[in-house]
Amino acid sequence: MDDAPKKGFASFNIIEATISDFRNALDSGLLTSVELLILHLQRIGAYDLAGPQLNAFTTFNPSMFDEARSSDARRASGEKPRLLEGIPYTIKDGYKYLGMNVAAGSPAFENLMSSDDAFVAAKLREAGAIMIGKTNMPPMAAGGMQRGLYGRAESPYNQEYLTAAFSSGSSNGAATSTAASFAAFGLGSETVSSGRSPGSNNGLVTYTPSRGLISCRGLWPLYVTCDVVVPYARCIRDMCHILDVLTIPDPVEKGDFWREQSFVNLPKTSFDWAGLKPCSLKGKRIGVPRMYVGGESKKPIVVSESVIKLWERARIDLESLGAEVILTDFPLVENYEDDSISLEPNNVKGAPSDWNKLERGLIIAKAWDRFLRENGHPGLHEIDGNKLFPKPPGYLPDTFFEIKNAIDYAGLPKLSESSGSLYDIQGMSDALQSLEAQRKLDFEDWLDDRNLDFVVFPANGDVGKANLESNFESARHALQNGVKYSNGNRAIRHLGVPTVSVCMGILEEIGMPVNLTFAGKAYTDDKLMEYAFAFEEKTKWRRAPGLDSVEFEVKGGKMTVEENEGKIVGTGNPDVFVNGSRQEVSTEGNRFEIPILQKLPVPVGRVVQQKNMVLVLGSREDNHLDAEIRFK
Repeated sequence: MDDAPKKGFASFNIIEATISDFRNALDSGLLTSVELLILHLQRIGAYDLAGPQLNAFTTFNPSMFDEARSSDARRASGEKPRLLEGIPYTIKDGYKYLGMNVAAGSPAFENLMSSDDAFVAAKLREAGAIMIGKTNMPPMAAGGMQRGLYGRAESPYNQEYLTAAFSSGSSNGAATSTAASFAAFGLGSETVSSGRSPGSNNGLVTYTPSRGLISCRGLWPLYVTCDVVVPYARCIRDMCHILDVLTIPDPVEKGDFWREQSFVNLPKTSFDWAGLKPCSLKGKRIGVPRMYVGGESKKPIVVSESVIKLWERARIDLESLGAEVILTDFPLVENYEDDSISLEPNNVKGAPSDWNKLERGLIIAKAWDRFLRENGHPGLHEIDGNKLFPKPPGYLPDTFFEIKNAIDYAGLPKLSESSGSLYDIQGMSDALQSLEAQRKLDFEDWLDDRNLDFVVFPANGDVGKANLESNFESARHALQNGVKYSNGNRAIRHLGVPTVSVCMGILEEIGMPVNLTFAGKAYTDDKLMEYAFAFEEKTKWRRAPGLDSVEFEVKGGKMTVEENEGKIVGTGNPDVFVNGSRQEVSTEGNRFEIPILQKLPVPVGRVVQQKNMVLVLGSREDNHLDAEIRFK
């Protein structure tokens, strides 16, 4: 028998590969799930741990190869493959995943272990997907590109620029990992613009759902009225495959705020994601808020000439598809941000006058305390609040921080001890009903009055620079409206507006992508996806970042692997790779030993040292590769 591994393994290119590409390769026997995992891990080693150190990952799934072998065994037995059988993905650090910690980027929770899977993680596991690892985020998702327990992710397109907006881009690791082809797709989340912003800076299809469509159970909350699950994909067809799994109804309401609350009735809605196709835009009337394309606005908004140039091309694309594009005002955002009325960062008619304070204080404390208790922890009162979101003294970006948005982290544990549940907080009923009423009045009724089908706008007005923590001008630019969040700011999420964003091109001067956001009435999510699909099919503006393929050859000898006194040893003649590069090993007879490895350079701000990824590759009886992974 030829002991060399099958050649399909080396011929398959994972860069920008689609879920259909992965399915076809796995179903045909071209490669196995274990081999597909190896290809992605080699790329992660070369670009996330070594090389440019993109630092997208916080921790890696210790069971990933066991999960991949189980998937391969299922295929080999003749069982019908599940929807995402053997396909690798990543998940934000704020989601629970059984067997791994759920630190949410915070030093306070470095050792907090997940008691079970978040709902979305459980559904993906049931669908056969393989979770590679958890991805980077600022502490508690309360920001964007601030460095947490694991530092922050960097841009795979241009490391001189941020991979997400500084003030709201907490899914930075999930987006970087997907854009860099470290996995087939990623799961982020959004509270303000933490899903849309990283999606735009990485040119990814980004979906923020209507309330209750994807269960948030098992996701660390921030502002419970805003939080949503946000999947990332490199094309809309992939997004539909993912949503086929994620939108399965969760029978458990407890732990998912909007489905559990009793003050507002949410519609029971389902969509045929598998059958979704591009929708003709002929005759559609599309509103474009002029303030996001260089027009007048009530508050200053940065819109760079480069973004306007991309928008003008996108406008032509939309018109060539038969749409009528109409410049408009945007009361959804303008009224919400009119602080002359409420003297608060947001203006929600009918909400209690102290609602902003409650959402940034008591409601967070109650939500975090409940998450901890449901995870088997005694509660937030036992946590040192100063460890929740520490920053270095004199942190330059805070020069431009809005005090109205401040959270008193040190005081949250004490607040959590007050009597009553999250739903007993005075004014909760009025606030939730007011949020729903304001979306209807300022957006849905406005769409009807203007005879508009939906709105589109550039996802951001410019991209912040990566050196903003040490450069005053970079900090000033990155903290301006139009740059510090995605356009639409908090109003989009707080008022429950669904969006789909797709790439509208690359900024020529800096090589960074920018998305076009499609927004419409609540629970028209499938129509928005169809409209965005039509634009994507027409334009195909997404480009992969300039990270070359990781080329490597394997002999595929038989092997065993173990650890002995801290050293990696074993038998046979395997191929060994450390962070994507071949590693020579010491051999004696039929035994090998991997020499002691130098420590990796520590990414700026990372507290938990990342270890070298050691892949030991050998062959199985069927001549496909097997692997063992160690972190040293």
